[in-house]
Amino acid sequence: MGLFGRRGRAVNKNAVPDYIVDRTWHDMALDVGVEAVGEGYLAAGTALLGETRKDPELRAQRVEALGRAAVGRSDAIAALLTEETADAAAADLLLWLGRTVIEEAWRIRGDGWADSVSPDRFKLFHANLLNARDPLLAAAELKPEDPVPWEALQWMALGLELGRDAKDSIWREIGKRVPTLFPAHWGRLQILSEKWGGSHEEMFAFARSSVEAAPHGHPLTAMLPLAHAEYLLCERQPLLERRFSRAYVRFSVAHYDSGTVRELQAASDKWENGMLPHPRDLEAHHLFGAILADCGDDERARRHLAGVGDRVHGVPWEYMGGGSAGQEFHGTLERLRLA
Repeated sequence: MGLFGRRGRAVNKNAVPDYIVDRTWHDMALDVGVEAVGEGYLAAGTALLGETRKDPELRAQRVEALGRAAVGRSDAIAALLTEETADAAAADLLLWLGRTVIEEAWRIRGDGWADSVSPDRFKLFHANLLNARDPLLAAAELKPEDPVPWEALQWMALGLELGRDAKDSIWREIGKRVPTLFPAHWGRLQILSEKWGGSHEEMFAFARSSVEAAPHGHPLTAMLPLAHAEYLLCERQPLLERRFSRAYVRFSVAHYDSGTVRELQAASDKWENGMLPHPRDLEAHHLFGAILADCGDDERARRHLAGVGDRVHGVPWEYMGGGSAGQEFHGTLERLRLA
C-alpha cells in the first residue's frame, strides 16, 4: 500500500528540482505583481486588488500574496491614501495595508513554536500586530459586504492571543458574508488547534463540519486533511525528531485506522466529483495528496498530485518529515512514480 508516504526511502537532495514554494496558484498576473511589488512598484498591487472587488476568494488570495511581497513597505502603502482616494480604491489600500502589517509582524515573530520566541521579540510582534486593526476595520467599513478584512483580522487575533469571544465574533462576521471562504476556514482551524490553545477534538470537529457544509466540488473539504496534518505535527513529528522510528510507525498505524481512511476518501471524493475551478485548488490538492499518500491510498494521492506541477505548498509538506517542503514533496512523487 505504500503506507506513510516515503518513509524509509532516502531522497538525494541534489536531485530535487527547484520547486516554487508557497506560490500555489494559477494566476500569472499575480506572479508578475508579486515580483513587481517586491521591487517597490506598488501600482501593480493596487491594480491586482482592484480586479477582485466582486470575488472574495481571489481577493483573499491576492492580498495575502501581495502582503507578503510588500513586507517592509507598509509605510509606502499608507502614503498612497489621500483625501482624494475614492472609497473603492481606499478599501483596497486599507485592506492591503492591514494585511502587510500582519505579515511584517509575523516575520518579526518567526515560524518557531512559542517557547522559541524571546520575550522582547514577542513584545515587538504584538506591538506591530496591533497596528493592523484600524486599517482593516476601516476597510470593512468602506466595503461592508467584504469578508476579507475579517479573514485577515483572524490572524491578528491569533497572534495577539485574544480571548475566544473576540475570535468567535470575527468568525461570525466572516460567516455572515461568505460562509465557505477557504482561507477563513484555514485560519479558524488554526485557532481551534491545540498548538494555538484549542484542542485536537475541537479542531477535528470543525474540519468534519466544514466537509459536511462544503458544496460538492468545493475544495473546502481539504480542511479534513489539514486537521490531520496539524495533529501529526503535534503528536507524531516529535517521534521522528527523537529518532523513535518504531514508535513513529506504531503511531501511524494506530492513527490511520480504516474509519479514518474512509473519512478522508469520502472528503476527497466529495471535492473531486463535480470539481469546479477555485483559487485554492493547488493548496487543497497538496493537502489531500500528502495525507492520502501518508495513509496508503496511492491511487487518490496520485490523482491529487499528478497535476500540481512545480508549485509546492509549504503546509503540509514541511510537517511530513525532516526535510524541506520540496524534499518531502519530491520524495512522495518518487514513491508514487510521478517523478
